[in-house]
Amino acid sequence: MLTQTDAQIYLESLRGRFQTEGYRSFRTFNFEEYHAADREPFGTLEAMNDETLMPECSHTLRVERVCQVILLPVVGAIEVGEKGGEPRFVNSGEALFLLASPDEVYMITNPYPDEAINYLQIRINDNTSLSTPMPLSGVTVQFDLSEKNVLLPVRGHNGSSAHLFIGQYDGREEGIFTSWSPDHSAFIFVIEGAFEVQNRLLERRDGLALGNAEAVEFEALSNGAILLIISGLALEGNQS
Repeated sequence: MLTQTDAQIYLESLRGRFQTEGYRSFRTFNFEEYHAADREPFGTLEAMNDETLMPECSHTLRVERVCQVILLPVVGAIEVGEKGGEPRFVNSGEALFLLASPDEVYMITNPYPDEAINYLQIRINDNTSLSTPMPLSGVTVQFDLSEKNVLLPVRGHNGSSAHLFIGQYDGREEGIFTSWSPDHSAFIFVIEGAFEVQNRLLERRDGLALGNAEAVEFEALSNGAILLIISGLALEGNQS
């Protein structure tokens, strides 16, 4: 298991894969039927799934215990709702923070008749989130990636200890992320393009877990490169 002094790269090419006729999911960490060595959750970050839905297809989302699910459309938009309820439309440039319960069944749907869509499903097992009420339909947060070369905060729930930051960078633009969490943990995920992060090359859909990095230095290696950082992940707080 990753300790506070370790760093681990999760290559795009080594992720788990699950596919049906209308749905495809690449799993950075062990998830459902995918189990591999050195792919345990990073602290309270339990899932970083890269998912695609074909036109007008749906996927059922269930959780085994109450946890925070973050859905972040990358290409296109999704409709999300409890089964039988009115769905919520979540577009690119938005993230839906959902406090999911094992008592509920959620449906994620591609509303487009002719286009596939792509989104990230992030799960955080954060007990602190349970003490603060959240609307059943979740909280949607907007961000504007046209504001380039800066990390934008994407904060959806005051009770969560995990914080998301996202930014789009021009080639050769540099940045520094300063962690505020006690153990300085952070998970870095390249959505598009390529970056050099802490002197490590990360390409599209690669991830990097850092257990002890007070300041994370990075440089974009391509134009339009998009970086996602999740900080505040309790390394001792993961529950099996």
